[in-house]
Amino acid sequence: MILVMQKILLFVLLLFMIASCSDSNEKDKQSAIDNVTEKIAREAVSSIKTPIDKANIAKELMENNTRATEKTLQQVD
Repeated sequence: MILVMQKILLFVLLLFMIASCSDSNEKDKQSAIDNVTEKIAREAVSSIKTPIDKANIAKELMENNTRATEKTLQQVD
């Protein structure tokens, strides 16, 4: 009876070892997919955010130039 239980226990441990090995390979593949997905997402955000940032900088420059022009006009009057 004990010999049968030992064989069953050994078989169960072997199954756990196989399952843990295949799971780690899956995690590696999943993390590689996650890495590529994150890289693509960063590039997408950058391609959207960069023009918006440039537009905001241009807006600030125009507002500063407008203020400077108005100040100059007030000094002339």
